[in-house]
Amino acid sequence: MKQKLLLLSILFITCISVASAQTQKGEFYLGGSVSYDYNSYGSSNTYNYADGYTIYTTSKISAMSFRPEIGFFISDKWSIGVQAVYSRTGGTETSNYYSYTSTTKNYVSSDKYHNDIVGIGVHARYYCMITDKFGFFPELGISTLNNTTYFKYGTFSVGSTPNFVFFPTPKLGVNLGFGGVSYNLDYQTKNSTFHLGLNDNISFGLNYFWGRK
Repeated sequence: MKQKLLLLSILFITCISVASAQTQKGEFYLGGSVSYDYNSYGSSNTYNYADGYTIYTTSKISAMSFRPEIGFFISDKWSIGVQAVYSRTGGTETSNYYSYTSTTKNYVSSDKYHNDIVGIGVHARYYCMITDKFGFFPELGISTLNNTTYFKYGTFSVGSTPNFVFFPTPKLGVNLGFGGVSYNLDYQTKNSTFHLGLNDNISFGLNYFWGRK
């Protein structure tokens, strides 16, 4: 974990030291990003009863999200933006019941499931342009997400994600995000989780910039 934080710190400091002002105060951008993640294993839990136990597993979990956004540069390097969120997570859930009294009572059931999530968030970015076409920006975001079926179920999240940006044309930016650090709070259970990674949550985005020369 310390090595990952050190790598991000070095990259951020390097970008600041060589950055030039290819982004300018007053520019707008409009676009969005998509991300996809797949976990073949998922999770497993065991539930014990008086007459037996059940092993509940989830597997083949896919997660897709779409985040349209609009932003505005408040200085030559800092931008703030608003982002809508839609995501769907689906997979296979399997229950294996084992009886203590008779094997004839054992059974297996398996079903596919999916959950749809909607939300909204705000973000701040610091653009470190190394050349006219290529740069790096860390993004700090705050968001709230809720289940579309049971709206009271959801999470509050605060996190930061490293991103690279490439301008194939002066006004079109292509973003690549990966990993990041996040804190998540469940509204119902009040449980919180902390995540840090560099090789997950890959996202791809496009932004169109007004006012960029």
